Amino acid sequence: MTIGDIIVELRNERNISQQKVAVAIGVSQSTIAQIEKNRNEATASTIRKLANFFGVTTDFLLGLEDDGIKTTTPISGSLSYSSEERELIEKYRELNAPGKKLVKTVIDTHLATLAENNKKRI
Repeated sequence: MTIGDIIVELRNERNISQQKVAVAIGVSQSTIAQIEKNRNEATASTIRKLANFFGVTTDFLLGLEDDGIKTTTPISGSLSYSSEERELIEKYRELNAPGKKLVKTVIDTHLATLAENNKKRI
C-alpha cells in the first residue's frame, strides 16, 4: 500500500474528512487529496504531522511496518495502551467496514447502558 492508501484507510476508519486532517496539520485540503491520489509526495514534515495526528508511526504511514500503533498518542494526551488494548486495536483493524460498524455500535450501546445505570444510582 502507498502512503495515500494508508491515509485514506485511516481517515475512513475514523470517519474524518480530508479538510479536518488538513486543518489539524496545517496544510490545504488539496494537498491531502494529492497525497491520497499519489500525485504528490508528502514532505518529511507532513509525514511526521500525519503520523502524530493519526497516532501511528511514520514507518507505518510509509508502508514499512504493519503495526503502526504508538504506545502514546498526542491527540488524546499521554494515553498508554495495555497489551490487551493493542490486541483489540489490531483485531479491529482486520475487520471490514460492516464489522467495524458493528463493534462501534456494541461499544456505544454498552456505554449508554452504563451511563444510564450510573444515573439511576444517583
